[in-house]
Amino acid sequence: MASFNKQDVADRSPFGMREYLRSTNGVKFEHYTLSAASVRSQTVDGVAGMKIAHRGLILAKITSGGESGKVGPFVAGATDVADGRQLPAGIVGINDTFLPWQLMDRDVEIAVAYDAAVIQAWLLEYNGNLAATTEVVASNGTATAMQPGGTAGKGVAILFK
Repeated sequence: MASFNKQDVADRSPFGMREYLRSTNGVKFEHYTLSAASVRSQTVDGVAGMKIAHRGLILAKITSGGESGKVGPFVAGATDVADGRQLPAGIVGINDTFLPWQLMDRDVEIAVAYDAAVIQAWLLEYNGNLAATTEVVASNGTATAMQPGGTAGKGVAILFK
């Protein structure tokens, strides 16, 4: 006979796919290689060293160093980043591929939305210097750069609702 025994386990942190799109109508994607080295390690439920790329993470082109040609998380306000990810002009779009563990082993091919209607409060960017960076809600300055006619990379046209 079927039965269920509840084990005494600690509560888990919320985990899973995030939504960032206001509408799925007319969304345009481009494909890039996400640099595993550019994604910060974090602790999830007591397990250190996890590398997770959430949907809704703003990405920028890496223009120098060994990871040149790939993309990584946009780092707003960083003074110790010199690979291009700190420049609004390098923004290529928003990550649409949820990677809960793959970046621990390798770089991964991802889909990046470059033309979409989104909700700003659901977007993420890295903030601060790399030694102490955190994921935060996208700033107004970053949102302005990503709008049509903004300073983000060529072809990025994100509408905020």
